Amino acid sequence: MSRVVFATDLHLTEGQEGVRAFVDDLTEIVALSPDLLVLGGDICLWEAGAGDLLQGLLRDLPMPCLGLMGNHDTDRSRPPDELDHDFVTRFDARNGCIELGDAHVVGLNTCRMQPGFDDWRNVCGRVDADDLAWLERTLAGLDRSRPLLLFVHIPLATTYPERRGADAATTDVWRVADAEPVLQQLADWPAPVIVGQGHLHENEHLHVGRVHFVSVGSVCGRWWQQGPETRCTDESPRGWLVVDVVGGEIDLEYRAARRPAQWRGEIVDGEKGLLLNLFFGDPTELVEVSIAEEWVPLAPPDPVPVYDRFVSTHHWALPAGWSGDRLSVRSRTRDRPWECEVVRRRG
Repeated sequence: MSRVVFATDLHLTEGQEGVRAFVDDLTEIVALSPDLLVLGGDICLWEAGAGDLLQGLLRDLPMPCLGLMGNHDTDRSRPPDELDHDFVTRFDARNGCIELGDAHVVGLNTCRMQPGFDDWRNVCGRVDADDLAWLERTLAGLDRSRPLLLFVHIPLATTYPERRGADAATTDVWRVADAEPVLQQLADWPAPVIVGQGHLHENEHLHVGRVHFVSVGSVCGRWWQQGPETRCTDESPRGWLVVDVVGGEIDLEYRAARRPAQWRGEIVDGEKGLLLNLFFGDPTELVEVSIAEEWVPLAPPDPVPVYDRFVSTHHWALPAGWSGDRLSVRSRTRDRPWECEVVRRRG
């Protein structure tokens, strides 16, 4: 078995609570005994001290680390073609490939500067010709019978811009513009392909052909709301993705920081009744709850507003008229059945 932990959107210097929390986060991650740690970007190299802090924390880790450059890690003081100067100086390269026993792991840069802007739109999602050529050369040299784990910061595929109500001028801030050349390179890979994605601070499953795109909740939660109980924008707990590759098959699990592994969701209040928030639930899979000793299937989730203009993909409506504080839930993730207990969130 090969295990990868994907931890994204660290935002280390956005308040001391976040910094202290990440020190403990690394202890939890190391306890999972991964063969590789992939950091999904937004270390926050924009701010003095973040790079030194991270390099110091990574120095004594017992596993190798592959880092991605996030939009908060670009060098805004240099020309657009040198956007990766600070990141590469510290972490070697903006693209990388590591061979594990059971899988290929590839990190691909998806950030590009938009020099016409001096605000949050100054970095957009693009894979330029140099990065695309690197990916093509890299994939050509790999054994196509083995699973491929590709990790990016700004997503290649997500419904987030539409759920957020982004207009045409801002969609490429949230999703790679013209990702089709990358998708074409992945489409005919015969073994399983997972694309792990950061940037959005949310969990989302999206299946495009045989490729499984997984956007992942952030390490920092909502970095602008510091503290150990901060949550991601989709009301998932802050955490990281655990990817296990066994015999050509891939298991995925989202682990919440400071919580037991079996904490997969909770019952919450919605505008029209009670909802089941499965933090890492896949809306393409059947979800059932146990009521009166019978398993009751839930209808696929409708988009649910949970924060500002943000709309979640993983809040299932519970049966009308049901009320309670606890439920047994079962579903599947990549053909792996699981079952858990959820309780009602208070406050």
